[in-house]
Amino acid sequence: MQVTATSRSDPAPAGPPAAPVRTSAPGRHRVVLGTVTASVLLVASVAASLFLGSRSVDPAVVVSVLTGLPSQLMSGDLAAALAPGSGAGMDEAVVTARVPRTITAIVVGAALAVAGAGLQGATRNPLGDPGLLGLTAGAALGVVLGLALAPTAGPTAVAVFAVAGSLTAGMVVVGAGRLGADSGTGLVLAGAAVTAGCTAATSSLVIALPGVLDRFRFWGLGSVARSGAPEITAAVPFILLGLALVLAGAASLDALALGDDLARGLGVGPVAGRAVVLGGVVILSGVATALAGPIAFLGLLVPHLLRRLVGVGNRVVLGLSVIVGPVVLLLADTVGRVLAPPGEIAVGVMTVAMGVPFLIAMLRMNRGVGAS
Repeated sequence: MQVTATSRSDPAPAGPPAAPVRTSAPGRHRVVLGTVTASVLLVASVAASLFLGSRSVDPAVVVSVLTGLPSQLMSGDLAAALAPGSGAGMDEAVVTARVPRTITAIVVGAALAVAGAGLQGATRNPLGDPGLLGLTAGAALGVVLGLALAPTAGPTAVAVFAVAGSLTAGMVVVGAGRLGADSGTGLVLAGAAVTAGCTAATSSLVIALPGVLDRFRFWGLGSVARSGAPEITAAVPFILLGLALVLAGAASLDALALGDDLARGLGVGPVAGRAVVLGGVVILSGVATALAGPIAFLGLLVPHLLRRLVGVGNRVVLGLSVIVGPVVLLLADTVGRVLAPPGEIAVGVMTVAMGVPFLIAMLRMNRGVGAS
């Protein structure tokens, strides 16, 4: 699926194809350091998510609850493992309630960050993001339509509704984006139009269907607080499939970055390579929206941050996005809880608060590069 204009290169000189560019020693050291740093930050953000909030909890209580989870999970009943025991105290109940919230943030953060990195690589558009290009709005509309037709649908069906909505929105955006004189600009404008249309349709349906409103209201601003064990269990297989597809296409994205003609010379089919990645992006965007609602800018922010820190290789960026995406979403959720006790600021609002300044700064830097 091609969505940006392909630059025409001068014919390559005859002879065998050039050997792949190898990562330099300093580059490898930077990747290793980035991986170790990101892993440490992930552990720290998980701990902060469990310890902190409108009610802070003694770390000893957190350790006690977590050490009891493995034996409960061995029974295979995730819901029972994440449910507070009848004799649990207040702190134990708080920690147990935060565990599924933390797991949801990890899953959704990884899904959206990888989806954003995959979109940017496949479309060669620096503004590639599931929120900006209409995929999350389409997934939300798919959930509402599905619940309107099947009010008793379970978590797996809701995930399927979301993926179908994300896929439909993506097809419309790509088709409309091709009509623009500048395909990169056309894609962004088409994404904005599809987002506006899907959001309006979603709001209209939710208002007209009170039964749907009861199940859908927490999606409005984005939240990781309402998904429990059934929703997580239903989403994880979809998330793993989406991650596998995008990561499998990472090598193709590095070849496609050179242009379609050179990619063919390297043995990479542009259509097949993009189809694999974009298929995974659609699944990740849809299921993440089904779990946590429309969370914007995470898929834009994380890949750009990683490219500035560790380089532009898609394989490196996609791999680290699996770790850094959860870090950013966990920290956004934790800060949102700490800032507004005893309530909280929705994580979707927090990611917008972080993403808008980043987007403005990125546009200013790009304008400066173009003017120079």
